[in-house]
Amino acid sequence: MSFYDLLFLGAGGVVGSGWLLGAVDADRGAGSWAVFSWLIGGTLLVVIAAVMVEVSTAAPKTGGLVFLPLQSSGPLVATVVAAGVWVFYAVNPASEAAAMIRGLSASYHKTGLTIPGEDRLTWPGIGLALLFMLLIAAVNLLGPRLFLKVNNALTTFKILVPLLIVLLLVYAKIHPPSHTPYFDFPESEHGTGKSDHYDVGSVVATVTSSGVIYAYLGYQGPLDFAGSVRRSGIGEAARLRRAVYGTVCGSMLLYVSLQFVVIYIRHRSSGPIPADASVYAHFVTAVAPGWVASPLVWLINVDTVLSPAGAGMVYTYVLTREVAALSRAHLTHRGLQKSRFSTIALGRGRLARLFGDDRLDVYWLILFVDLVVSALALLAFGGKWSVLGHITTVLALVVYATPSVVLASLQLRSPQLFPRRRSRFLATTGFVSCAVIFYLAGWDLLWPGMTALTAGCLLLFALPLVAPASRWYDAKAYAAQLRYVRTNPAARSAALLYGYFMVATAASSANRFLWPSHPLVKLASAIPLAVLAVLVFRQLVAQSVRYMEKNAPTFPTPAPVTKAADPSTPHQPTVTVRSG
Repeated sequence: MSFYDLLFLGAGGVVGSGWLLGAVDADRGAGSWAVFSWLIGGTLLVVIAAVMVEVSTAAPKTGGLVFLPLQSSGPLVATVVAAGVWVFYAVNPASEAAAMIRGLSASYHKTGLTIPGEDRLTWPGIGLALLFMLLIAAVNLLGPRLFLKVNNALTTFKILVPLLIVLLLVYAKIHPPSHTPYFDFPESEHGTGKSDHYDVGSVVATVTSSGVIYAYLGYQGPLDFAGSVRRSGIGEAARLRRAVYGTVCGSMLLYVSLQFVVIYIRHRSSGPIPADASVYAHFVTAVAPGWVASPLVWLINVDTVLSPAGAGMVYTYVLTREVAALSRAHLTHRGLQKSRFSTIALGRGRLARLFGDDRLDVYWLILFVDLVVSALALLAFGGKWSVLGHITTVLALVVYATPSVVLASLQLRSPQLFPRRRSRFLATTGFVSCAVIFYLAGWDLLWPGMTALTAGCLLLFALPLVAPASRWYDAKAYAAQLRYVRTNPAARSAALLYGYFMVATAASSANRFLWPSHPLVKLASAIPLAVLAVLVFRQLVAQSVRYMEKNAPTFPTPAPVTKAADPSTPHQPTVTVRSG
């Protein structure tokens, strides 16, 4: 994969329904101060991304979110992480399909798809969302080469439309329209939505509860393919760093700019901004010249459907590789990644010329399983975009916390991999950041996500013990290790990881029901959870080091950077290091 493949994979996962709906949600939580919410959320994600980049470039492996914790902390921690990754990635297409229905209903005035005044879909809307999810899965049958080309083109379009909206804001400030822009939004029973009583607590609360973190998710797509990166020229590590940091920093700039668009609308509206994707179409109609307005509104309406669809495509594509890594590690059914269930033969006819290969590595059985999980999530929550988004946010924080444990434990055991002293500090900061954001998300957001994680863990641990075809489940022996939490470092690590997030969930419940949940009070109550996170992190690192003392890890070696050969020197044979 080239740098542009990686960049568009990361940007395609980030730029989905978040840019369409996130700025309005953030405005309701913090008003004009929401700009700082995007900056804080983006900065925290940069820290977490830095940890993941350090680990992935030192030990590049496709499917590394599961493989790396398996090597450093054991199969039980890897199974907990795998449950989080699987549900996190599989639920995202359901949330994106729900956003597509909302965008379709608002932009094209399609009635009967959503329930008025509620964040739910009707049965026809759910049926159409299921069809969209089926189409998203079908695109992944194109094969890697053609899929990446489609994703690159679609992501370019997805980024271009919000950039045009931002440029139009700049134009409106430099060349104000002859008429006074006015947005006639009707008042609701909740008031005008123009309260200026916001403070630091509101800003922090908006980071965790208004879709800010959700909008940034997806940047890890390039790291999921760390073992499949082009090594010539600048090298795989440089390509990964530029793709990930470029995605996070670029998305931060984009979201802050879009928040300024919403601020412009907010101070010129008669009521609260509607919570749908058509708000940008209202903005374009009000400030753009006549010859620009109609084409740009049409592009926005198209993007309200294509943008979430593109993000769902990326998550579906990446998940197949993560589940395949899980299957190769024998932590789930081994048949999921077998050749007869993962490839489609094309021969050497017209199809081979069309797709550029004689076979497609598409993992079609995994696609089917993931589609079933996505459909169940959509049906279970009635297509509620907010709830589905909360589940992915909560599980992402659990998944993002584990690379910090991998980085710190490897730095102790193999310091030559991470010679910089900042690695341990970076790892601690990343873990504590995930833990604090998790706690501040609040009970209403946490319980659906932790319920989904618990269900995933129960399935991955229980199926090897009860499945009739037990020969396909080498994880049977791993599940039995849960009995020895006191003596087995792998079992203890899994119990600590899962137990901490359950304690944080219980603490958020107490914060919600037992004492006032003022944002500043809630922020102060996060201090004890942060201290506990540091203690748990140190224990996780210590247990991981103990595990590696008895089970030496087998990490791939990064390939050396190769430069163009000097014509004056004789040809020398080269060795390609395969780390994927």
